[in-house]
Amino acid sequence: MLTHMGIRNFALIEQMNLQFSDGITIFTGETGAGKSILMDAFSILLGERASNEFIRHGKDAFIIEGVFDVTGDTALLSLLASKNILVEENQLILSRSFNRQGKSTILANDQAIPLKALREIGLYLADIHGQYSNQLLLNPEVHHRYLDEYTKEGQQAFENYVAAYKVYKTAKQQLDGLEAMAAERARELDMLRFQIDEIEEAQLKIGEDEALTTELKRLDSFEHLDKVLGACYTAFYSDRHAILEAVNSIKAEVQDLVRYDEELKDLSELVNSAYFQLEEAAQGLDRYRDTISYDEERYAYCQERDSLIYGLKRKYGDSIQAILDFETKAQARLEELEAQSYAKEDLEKAVSEAEAKAKEALLQLTTIRQTNSATIAAHLKEQLTDLGMAKAELQFTLDLSEELTPLGAKHIELLFSANAGEGLLPLHKVASGGEISRIALAFKSVFNTKTYKTLVFDEIDVGISGDIALQVAAKIQQLSNSTQVFCITHLPQTASIAKHHYHLSKHEEEGRTVSTLTELSEEEHVQQIARMMSGQNFSHTALATAKEMILHFKQKQS
Repeated sequence: MLTHMGIRNFALIEQMNLQFSDGITIFTGETGAGKSILMDAFSILLGERASNEFIRHGKDAFIIEGVFDVTGDTALLSLLASKNILVEENQLILSRSFNRQGKSTILANDQAIPLKALREIGLYLADIHGQYSNQLLLNPEVHHRYLDEYTKEGQQAFENYVAAYKVYKTAKQQLDGLEAMAAERARELDMLRFQIDEIEEAQLKIGEDEALTTELKRLDSFEHLDKVLGACYTAFYSDRHAILEAVNSIKAEVQDLVRYDEELKDLSELVNSAYFQLEEAAQGLDRYRDTISYDEERYAYCQERDSLIYGLKRKYGDSIQAILDFETKAQARLEELEAQSYAKEDLEKAVSEAEAKAKEALLQLTTIRQTNSATIAAHLKEQLTDLGMAKAELQFTLDLSEELTPLGAKHIELLFSANAGEGLLPLHKVASGGEISRIALAFKSVFNTKTYKTLVFDEIDVGISGDIALQVAAKIQQLSNSTQVFCITHLPQTASIAKHHYHLSKHEEEGRTVSTLTELSEEEHVQQIARMMSGQNFSHTALATAKEMILHFKQKQS
């Protein structure tokens, strides 16, 4: 329950401090005096979007504060505790400021909170209904909420279905995606298998390409190698002037000279060493010549093998290691794609199971919706009868679907008939403005289960008059028996139910327009109702009628 509200520098309101209590509080005033501005301020305090347009001209920021008595509201207290907002003496103090730079400061019991948290809290504090809120009532897309939110069982059933449908939809999308890519996946699998087989069949070894290059170079040069090696052998051994024989002779002669001069000993050893090195070289060349040969089949094999490796390098990498790395990656991708084939079976099973669970949840939801539909329609019938629409009929139509849908049905809509014998048609097509106002009030009466909330009606009685206005006023008064109600009205009938009556007016101060709010005394309350009936110069008859109307509602209250 809102007990205090302070507003500063908001639109036409320079400064306003208001005290409230339980029951029905009525706000009246001339057009443009600021009644709707007052509701805008309350809405912004509870989390509606703010803008620079609301800041009073010449001021830098507006500030709105509200004090709420939250005694016994366990759901709200639990929410506040979850957000670490300390509540003392069952009071919640909300404060919101907004400056021209667009910066908003929001406090809950002196603790800064984000706008999202304020909106969550605001849902527990008030339910604001204006003439524009009727548009929701006329929107078929939200009609399912009435059926789903009427009972806790309905709320839970809808949440269960939405969760089950989400699981089903996710699994179905994954399966559809897998199936849509089946052809592409099959092509990739074929390509990967071909690539892996091609590399595996090659039986590559690290360094093999370099060894083949060396061997092919030797085979290509075999004739030249053999010719040169043969010439070397001849020069070393068989020639008329064989090198080894000549050096050996020199070696013996130099060695003999050492007898004559010891200084030649080192040179003699050098010649000896040269001889033995030449001999070793000659023998090595001869052995090498014995190891080489020309094999036509080997040559063809090396050329074929070299061409194969060259082709693989062009496809998969510039070295044998790169080709083998490619094969490893291809194998991993192959296993991944093959696993998807098994995953398809798992997904098909998951879709089947999720579909079964969603259909089971939908069956429970549909049963509750059908029960709630009949119950709500019956209660609405009672309320509309009280509001002078005894012949009216309201009925929810549930167009069920064989396939699962986000809504749990093809279509859910509220149908209406104002008169006996007329067919039920969509509410938005047949209800008049006055009928919509009374239907909206009937809904508020049926769904008003959270008595801790403040109900705010911003000209809900627009478009009606006479006895119908009396019946609407009586219904609003009935709601105020269990919850705090604020009501902005232009109708004297509605104003007559006031437990507290505030009147808004505007005047000029130093060339500026200012809105002021005054709580009326009992006498001023009667006079204002008379004025609402017959104008500023109200008659004694209007005054008597006003008193009679007030007495009428007081007697109904008792």
